[in-house]
Amino acid sequence: MLTLRRLSTSSRAFSTSSRPTLIVVGTGVAGSSTALKAASNGVKVHMLNSSSHTTNCNSYWAQGGIISRNPSSDDTSDHLSNDIMNAGVNLNVREAVEQLSKLGPERVTEMLLNEKEYASIPFEKDSQGELKYTLEAAHSHPRILYWKDWTGKAITEGLAAACEKHPLITTSTNTIVHDLLLSNPNDSSSSVTGVSCFDHSSNKSYDLHSSLGVVLSTGGLNNIYEHSTNPTGYNALGTSVALGSRVNAEIKDVEYVQFHPTALKLPDSARYLLTEALRGEGAILRDKTGRPFAKDYHPSGELAPRDVVARAVFEEDTKGGAFLDITHRDSEWLKNRFPSIDEYLLERGVDMTKDALPCVPAAHYTCGGVSVDLKGKSSVEGLRVAGEGSRTGVHGGNRLASTSLLEGLVWGAEIGEDLDITKTGDFVITEKESYYNEFDAKNVDERSFELLANLRSLMWNDVGIVRTVSGTSAAIEEITTLTSEAEALFQTVKTQKSCMIRDATVAAGLVAKAANENRVSGGTHFIEDDEEQKMDNA
Repeated sequence: MLTLRRLSTSSRAFSTSSRPTLIVVGTGVAGSSTALKAASNGVKVHMLNSSSHTTNCNSYWAQGGIISRNPSSDDTSDHLSNDIMNAGVNLNVREAVEQLSKLGPERVTEMLLNEKEYASIPFEKDSQGELKYTLEAAHSHPRILYWKDWTGKAITEGLAAACEKHPLITTSTNTIVHDLLLSNPNDSSSSVTGVSCFDHSSNKSYDLHSSLGVVLSTGGLNNIYEHSTNPTGYNALGTSVALGSRVNAEIKDVEYVQFHPTALKLPDSARYLLTEALRGEGAILRDKTGRPFAKDYHPSGELAPRDVVARAVFEEDTKGGAFLDITHRDSEWLKNRFPSIDEYLLERGVDMTKDALPCVPAAHYTCGGVSVDLKGKSSVEGLRVAGEGSRTGVHGGNRLASTSLLEGLVWGAEIGEDLDITKTGDFVITEKESYYNEFDAKNVDERSFELLANLRSLMWNDVGIVRTVSGTSAAIEEITTLTSEAEALFQTVKTQKSCMIRDATVAAGLVAKAANENRVSGGTHFIEDDEEQKMDNA
């Protein structure tokens, strides 16, 4: 729960010595960089995380790496911008792309290679002690810093430790934010001033207000799909877009859901991400006969943009199977380069040094979200968004590999530096009466679980890798029904699962509607009219 002193009466304040105050929802790279930058400018920050650990977030599970600038190459910000634009099929916002390309490497040096002020991440180094840079798909230069095959873990733990030791940053775990609070709910021009929270460890509810409003950094929405590379639990269910939509914030580009081309496909097992770096290090995509197939679909083969490779793997899987093969690389090198993947596979009887890995695409990243500007401001005053839940315009129709952690870092830092620190005011917390009954909660949880399973199947089948107008139309109708029931479950009794399904159905409805309205295929959004699909299936 909150580390602040609790009051049961409304409109009582907790002194912060006349400092500005800020609420940050989410503790990943975007949330942590926001909090650290804000705190360094004298802002008192309270961070909220829905799980029991601050590192339980999407950022933690990122395998690949983070883009920087390789001093031994002729790489430039223009080269990076061009790579991002090409991957995003030029649906990107140029100003956002340029901000990432120019500021990104500087922010990496400032915040991830600076133990004195922020964090010092143990990125891989060569025998001379110099940073190593690797190449990934659709990059023109090797510019990606990494730690083993689990870069997100190293960065998240480093930033979390920096937040924990900062005297102006406090954190509450087990806390679900289910609604945003407005200065005047009846006024369309009102601003976001706080959050309504549910502590699922104590089943208590409360409101929390701050002087500078709210920053959302809760990740994407990929767990609304049956097959996803994202972690289970209260993760990637569209919390930021759901919260934003409830206060009428502008939501854009949510039809552009990126499906990672290579998720491990084993019977009766959840999909497990096989990082882009495998293909960057030479892994080959083969069909069921062992024939390489990637160049049948794109001249760049395995290193083509993700949307192209994902549809290629999807098609080959329907023909009998697709496999990722890196057995030609040295066994010892493989185990050292990809230790967590090697361990995961061996536990399941698969040896990456000897076996081709069965793979299939899975929902991986949300390119759109709550629309924000270069400083993370949404269309609603007092609400800023950073990370995967935002739509900065960087990714356009398809995300370039290893841009996600960098985007969260850059926009989080920009938000933290752009706050109006003259707006001082205490945190205000108000405890609320909340109904909780074990019997009702059990029934609500069971039904919420059923609805989420139905929703995920529906999204995979009708709003998945290949879409049709009729499929997305049917999905909208069914999701509308699911959304109504989910809201009713939430109103019956607040539980972790009823909050989850409430957000997930809202997010799914936004994706299905956006996909249906956008009749032009581009990047990750691939839609056919019904006659085309009939011909394809003939």
